[in-house]
Amino acid sequence: MKNLTFVSLVVVLGTLISCSSTPVVPSADSIKISRDLPKDPDCKNLGRVQGKTISVKPDLEGAIEDMKKEAAYKGANYLVMETASGYETAVSGTAYYCP
Repeated sequence: MKNLTFVSLVVVLGTLISCSSTPVVPSADSIKISRDLPKDPDCKNLGRVQGKTISVKPDLEGAIEDMKKEAAYKGANYLVMETASGYETAVSGTAYYCP
């Protein structure tokens, strides 16, 4: 009976441990944003990204955060901000992965 309890406990703990994982998508907080191209020639261009907010008042920071989230989904860690709308509700740029 003790062996059965021990085996059950090991199986349950093993299952719980195997279910823990690291997030597939990197955090948008770790993305460096700049207006300058990356200096490292090994940086890989991951494509254009956009960010926007649906707000009555201008929210440039919210639009930038939205753009950073899109860049994070692409695996970026560096973001070049290129344009911002005149109403400060939309931004666009290029995402890069720099090793």
